[in-house]
Amino acid sequence: MFDSPEQRNRVELIITLLAKLYVVLELSPDPCPVCSKTLTHDAECPISLSWTVLNEKEQQDARTAIRTVALSLGCDDSFVDPVTH
Repeated sequence: MFDSPEQRNRVELIITLLAKLYVVLELSPDPCPVCSKTLTHDAECPISLSWTVLNEKEQQDARTAIRTVALSLGCDDSFVDPVTH
């Protein structure tokens, strides 16, 4: 499927970056920039599809990495729930 190991590495990197974007969108009240859905994704959204390619450990690692960055930037859990109560 891939012509070279370098091509495979690029594809894996793209999938990882899209999966991390999935986590960022979980923390944001903004709609997905690709499929324009809020808090969900279209069935063919590449961001959502990349997330499903990762196994459970990779998903947890992505969540941990993004949340660590968010905390280091001063973000908190108030961004998780866009609905004010």
